Amino acid sequence: MTPAITAGAALPAAGGLLPARPLAAQAHALRAAAALIERAGVAGLSVTIDDQITIQVPVSLAGPAARAAAVARLAAVTGGTTARDDRPASRTRGWIHASGQVAGHAIRIFTPIQDTP
Repeated sequence: MTPAITAGAALPAAGGLLPARPLAAQAHALRAAAALIERAGVAGLSVTIDDQITIQVPVSLAGPAARAAAVARLAAVTGGTTARDDRPASRTRGWIHASGQVAGHAIRIFTPIQDTP
């Protein structure tokens, strides 16, 4: 028999897993990411919330120039700037990435532009 959950009671963790961040912080970060995406007007993104907000502009969304522009647009809203990873031995060589802040949360935005070596 499943125990009843009353208003204000904490929900049991699914499968015994605990979030890396408190649930309230994850929810706040998710709302901040949603507001950022809406403000920037970029749809079809992949969003992950863990110790930071991570937004990927997927390859399937558009061509390289449009994806790079989407990263730049999102970065501008967060106060970040874009950069290309040109490190010779980097796993993400050729990717466009940006870091910034949104609603007090660190954010990382990226898209692959060319195949990794």
